[in-house]
Amino acid sequence: MSYFDKSTMNEFVNLARNGKNSLGYYVASFVLIMLAWSLGSLPGGWALANRDTDDYFIPTYWVTGLMLASFGVGLLALWLVVKHIHQRSPFTLISGSAVRWRRILASAGWWLGLTILVELATYFIMPNYYRLSFKPADWWPALAIGLVLIPIQTSFEELFIRGYLMQAVGSWHLWIGVVASTLFFGFLHGANDEVAAVGLGMAMIYYMGVGLFFALLTVFDKTLELPLGIHAANNIYAFLLVGYPSNSLPSATIWETTTLNFPLMMAQWVVVMVLYTLAARQFLGFGKMPYLLPTNLSKNS
Repeated sequence: MSYFDKSTMNEFVNLARNGKNSLGYYVASFVLIMLAWSLGSLPGGWALANRDTDDYFIPTYWVTGLMLASFGVGLLALWLVVKHIHQRSPFTLISGSAVRWRRILASAGWWLGLTILVELATYFIMPNYYRLSFKPADWWPALAIGLVLIPIQTSFEELFIRGYLMQAVGSWHLWIGVVASTLFFGFLHGANDEVAAVGLGMAMIYYMGVGLFFALLTVFDKTLELPLGIHAANNIYAFLLVGYPSNSLPSATIWETTTLNFPLMMAQWVVVMVLYTLAARQFLGFGKMPYLLPTNLSKNS
């Protein structure tokens, strides 16, 4: 018997109905994905714990590279699970039709541009809030690592949380899927260094707010294309351009803030979110794109 007994009207989450989708498949697959991801994180965890010890000196960019590599292991496991256990195309985690890669890049470009605009406005209002932190010896290797591995990290999070998990739960009940993916996104970020610095409550408001925004974008756009672009652009920006104290991911930015002002960061994010939504509706076809559900998505590809 299929795990999904209640119908929903959202084409994106209903893509989970393709292939093999009983509850047992999802439980086994979830365990396999989490196990692969956990094993992949061991080298990065070791590097983070030993980078400043007397026995080792590990450059920041190597620590970050090893930490980010775990997401590549998780992404590979997710891809294989969907393809060989669920026996459907892994691309159905993104869209029911051909993936529009240019739209993903355009989404990233709009988010990056608007973030820079809001950051510049903040700088003109609060110039003492920023300081130059550029170290060429660290930044150039970090640039290569960030441009390659951060999109892998963010793609895994999006495909796993807003793709795989939200489709699985959302095909049973759409809004429970949205809530579940939002809570899981917050849970995954609960161990970040920022949480200890600003408090669990403040941090969860931010992380779950971000997760909810991504989930709603996906539901109303009926694809994962826009969040894929946003998430990559957001993390690359924080990794290479403007950082802040207590960043959970060791980075080499050009500038950094002098303090971790989380309420200000949240306000900036909300402004960018609103501006992006308006731009996406006008220029990226958000909520307007025609959606065709193909009939042959259960085959491997």
